[in-house]
Amino acid sequence: MHDQRFKNIHQFIACVQTGSFTEAGKRLHLSPSAISKAIQALEQRLACRLFERTTRTLQLTDAGNTYYETCLQILRQLTETETALQLSQDLPTGKVALALPETFGKVVVLPILCSLMQRYPELRLTLHFSDTLLELEQEKIDIAVRIGGGIPLAIQEGFQHFGYEKMVFCASPSFIKEYGMPATLSDLCAQHIVGYQAQNGQMKPWIIPTDNPPQAWHPSHYRLIVNNTDAHLMAVSHGIGVAQLPYWLIKEKLERGELVLILPQVKLEGLPLTLRYKAAQQSSPKIQAVLNALHTLSLVN
Repeated sequence: MHDQRFKNIHQFIACVQTGSFTEAGKRLHLSPSAISKAIQALEQRLACRLFERTTRTLQLTDAGNTYYETCLQILRQLTETETALQLSQDLPTGKVALALPETFGKVVVLPILCSLMQRYPELRLTLHFSDTLLELEQEKIDIAVRIGGGIPLAIQEGFQHFGYEKMVFCASPSFIKEYGMPATLSDLCAQHIVGYQAQNGQMKPWIIPTDNPPQAWHPSHYRLIVNNTDAHLMAVSHGIGVAQLPYWLIKEKLERGELVLILPQVKLEGLPLTLRYKAAQQSSPKIQAVLNALHTLSLVN
């Protein structure tokens, strides 16, 4: 319902600030007679005089001055409210669904997202931990963090590449104490090996440095084969054998002395680390906030 109390306020304020109907009309692109009629209508509705009129100037009455101050206060509050609402639209709020690799998501990505949520309390995240590659549209995923290739990029998807996993050779101190520290790549390949079998049944090869480029090498023997990353790490930590693992996975165990690097000078690029997201949502504050936070993934190695 239209509130008559707001009618003619702008004309009244313009008259006070310019001192005449003519100048007020110029400011509002209205004729002086239109301004005069607006003031008369306002005074009639309020049942009091707002101005003392002379041939050259307009002077506020006491009632007019009170009304003017009230109008300014209302407009200031309105401006402050509008500004606050506009700023709130720029803050990340609402729901974002992410697909994350099982172990990488827990070890590396989750701490980043928890820090982001502490910074923006109105952000609501749904995290799907799985090594299965999910279709964004089909699974209602907004952002997917992926290690390796997989599903071709859809037309409506955005893409960011953050580099590659850094692969290193490692073993437990107890294993090194019992079998000795391999001094060469040949020594390393002759050790007991803990291997990883992917979900498709294929064994994950070692990446071996050659002149150019590095080559994939499949050991001919394994002491233990696992199909789970956590189990892979646990077996190596318990001294079962040597393994080639991503640096992000063993970083904390290296710092605690639970694992040691073998041939530390040999650091090879593993699988690519990428982000996919719905391109149409990229400008959304909540999506942009998550993408910006995930930029730190380039530093995990």
